[in-house]
Amino acid sequence: MTPFLRKVAEFLQAHPEGVQVVRQISSEDTIEPPEEEGGFSRALLVPEPNQKEFGVFEVPRSDEETQFTHFIDGIQHSQLLYYQQTRYGVMPVVYGYVAAMVLERRNRELHPVAELTESQEALYLPLKAFDARLFEQAGVTVHDSLEARELEKTSFQTMLVRAGATVARVRDQLERKLALQWIEQQTPDSTDWLLVDGSIADLMSALQQRRLVNVVGVSKSHRTSYLEINWMLKVLSMQAGYRSSVFRPVREGQSEVYSWYLRLRWQEGASPTYGLVRVETPVLTTPDDTREWANKISAWLLQETRPISLPDPRYDRLLYPFRMCEQHLRSRAPSEAVLRSALERVGDLRGVVASGGYQSARQTS
Repeated sequence: MTPFLRKVAEFLQAHPEGVQVVRQISSEDTIEPPEEEGGFSRALLVPEPNQKEFGVFEVPRSDEETQFTHFIDGIQHSQLLYYQQTRYGVMPVVYGYVAAMVLERRNRELHPVAELTESQEALYLPLKAFDARLFEQAGVTVHDSLEARELEKTSFQTMLVRAGATVARVRDQLERKLALQWIEQQTPDSTDWLLVDGSIADLMSALQQRRLVNVVGVSKSHRTSYLEINWMLKVLSMQAGYRSSVFRPVREGQSEVYSWYLRLRWQEGASPTYGLVRVETPVLTTPDDTREWANKISAWLLQETRPISLPDPRYDRLLYPFRMCEQHLRSRAPSEAVLRSALERVGDLRGVVASGGYQSARQTS
């Protein structure tokens, strides 16, 4: 049992009023992974030499080996732990576990970076309905899953969705924290490169000084539409080894990154987004190098498709080093048996140990 879960069990023993530990998880109470992206945004086309219109291009073959030396990814687990009768009604309390790490490639092997590996456990709940001081006194970390939302007008299931979204946001914050630490450790003459699973726009915004850093992000989700329909049709028709023109996504009036689409792999009869990723890099200080920059990064990423990430269902877009990150983190995460052991300590509560299964979710990018 983890120290945090032991504190939770002791807290519930000391404050059992109105508490029911979950016995059976209904399909209605399953915490689905919240979507990272959605909706529509704008994009500004970045000029490339001799190219004034949006297009798709074959990535030139290169004898240069991939220069990515470090990789960062994270996981999350969420489970409805118990619910409690309060003056606002029945409120869900979700256990959330997040973890992130950096892997370093040395001599063609991947190794965890101990000082850049971190995990966090917490309870996620509508804090307005509870006495936060009791959790604080017990040393139990809590996050407000509703924040400014109206408690009285939010359903139980919506509270679960919001809790899952808050867990995902905390995981994003942890990944960004570790990525910033990696950046700060780099010396001016460093040749190391960091590959991030997901967008790096927020990471670039968090840098205290705007500078070109050796960091690249790869997004596997395509729920946000950045390009006009004619441009996106060209992207969805690309073959493996092709990339799109470079553009700058516009977010809240700012454009922190360059971006382009890259087809990692393709097979006949697959969906239009099979093997398709969106690449993000810091904004170049010399726009004339845009084509060379995009081709170089794309060539490195195509090399990272080997070995393939089977049997993961996202193998067409999930690069192997990210799969290794996730597997390492999952091996360290609390298991269902550990969670059951913690709940058994609750003792005299009217609820019994959860038997509906350990609900877990990995937020994909």
